[in-house]
Amino acid sequence: MLVKNIMVTKLTTAYVDEHVCDALDRMRQENLRMLPIVTEDNVVAGVFSTFSVMAHVVPDYITSGDLQQVTYAPDMGILRRHYNKMAHKSIGAVMDKNPLLVHGKDSLLSVAAALTAYGKHEYAIVVDEQQHLSGVISAGDILDRLRCILKEGDVNDA
Repeated sequence: MLVKNIMVTKLTTAYVDEHVCDALDRMRQENLRMLPIVTEDNVVAGVFSTFSVMAHVVPDYITSGDLQQVTYAPDMGILRRHYNKMAHKSIGAVMDKNPLLVHGKDSLLSVAAALTAYGKHEYAIVVDEQQHLSGVISAGDILDRLRCILKEGDVNDA
């Protein structure tokens, strides 16, 4: 089975110059964890996700392991200060500029392997030959399709 058969094509996107706080508000309203970032020509520029935001909110000394007792750190104050510093920055400052890109004609097996190896996110951005956004496919989409195949008893790999 090919990516184009199950990818999500109705997408909410954002632009590099939008503010982090505005994009997060839109994501919250639409119950999303990520937004593909596109240029005016619909070329993929990156991915903005809750993961990429958290990577900028949590101080480096926490993630590096330099602070031995994180439980005693004044957590909400630190997190709030870091969030406030970046809330009005552009998405371009915090987005992942190297998302996992796949094509609609790729097999689900190859994308499942790529998602496993990539490890940062549970989704891949589907693009055409010119890097224009075509859709998104997630590990959950692939697992849902497998579940449906098992329920339907369809073992056709077409």
